[in-house]
Amino acid sequence: MKKLLILFIIIAVVGCSNTSKMNDNNYSIKYNDDYYKIYMPYKKGVGNNYIISSNVVDFDVETIEKELIQLSTNVFSVDKYYYEEGQYLTVEHLKRLLSDDYLNTKDEKTISGHKIKPTIVAGIFEKDFLNKDGKIEGMSLGIVLNPYQAYDQNNNYVSLTNDEVIEYGYTASHKLISYVRNNFALKDIPIMVALYVESSPESNVSGNYLYYGVDDNSSIEFNYIDQKNYYMNSRTVKSLDSNNYNNFEHFIEEIHNYDKTIYVSGLGHYQGNKLVKLDITITKSYYSYGDLLYISELLSQNVIKYFGDIKVIIEVRAINDIKSYIVKEEGETSTDIFIY
Repeated sequence: MKKLLILFIIIAVVGCSNTSKMNDNNYSIKYNDDYYKIYMPYKKGVGNNYIISSNVVDFDVETIEKELIQLSTNVFSVDKYYYEEGQYLTVEHLKRLLSDDYLNTKDEKTISGHKIKPTIVAGIFEKDFLNKDGKIEGMSLGIVLNPYQAYDQNNNYVSLTNDEVIEYGYTASHKLISYVRNNFALKDIPIMVALYVESSPESNVSGNYLYYGVDDNSSIEFNYIDQKNYYMNSRTVKSLDSNNYNNFEHFIEEIHNYDKTIYVSGLGHYQGNKLVKLDITITKSYYSYGDLLYISELLSQNVIKYFGDIKVIIEVRAINDIKSYIVKEEGETSTDIFIY
């Protein structure tokens, strides 16, 4: 039986000491099948998602952060560590790291007849993992690599190969880890580094993490991540995975039979050629409360009908506001529906 949860969220702002311990009222965040408890009191990250010379937009930032946390579960157990936004690499640190005299190169090179001085490392994202007393015991760093380098003021660009930017990312990883350990007295904790390669300026999907590794203060070995993101109505999915492509078309048809003004978008997360997770966004300018209850129920029924073996997360949005949130776990025949 599906569960319908009506959430009334009350946020209280209370003065707290920065040294306060974890209390029993911890919230959790969920990525795929794993939860991290958030260390309280909550602190915003100090890096402020600082990016330079990049094609990254808000949607990409969300992907970069979510998937960095998901990758972290392979290294920092959700049962052992508490999660905290990055508290070490401030905007000033990031500006220094991303400058031409640190992680990025001053060297000019010629690509396709165009002379450029590439700015390959476009951003760094930090996530921290603490013990129950608030002491940092692990860190994850996402390095954003940009293969697409503009050579004029009209943003015409040339492309470096993935091999070139990944090789550059390996070198940048060692420099970054050294910087973090030496500047913040973090010589003993494990640090995970993940290399994220941006998508092209013409692409309407985000980039991907391609490699990750863990530095235990002795060495780091990178592992390939065989994962890609595709929109479900794309030609790529049609040729790669025609069954789920057709299922998504039927899913859209079911929704449009109810209301043709609803916009449906689906982003599939593939490991190899297998769809492992599907994020669906449903957008309409306005829902009455009755509409919202009905459309949430309809979506829930149809996601089970067409994607029973796949983990699916659905956001029902009215312009910029989330109205409901639907989660179906892999292989489950029920969903959780959250109405806001």
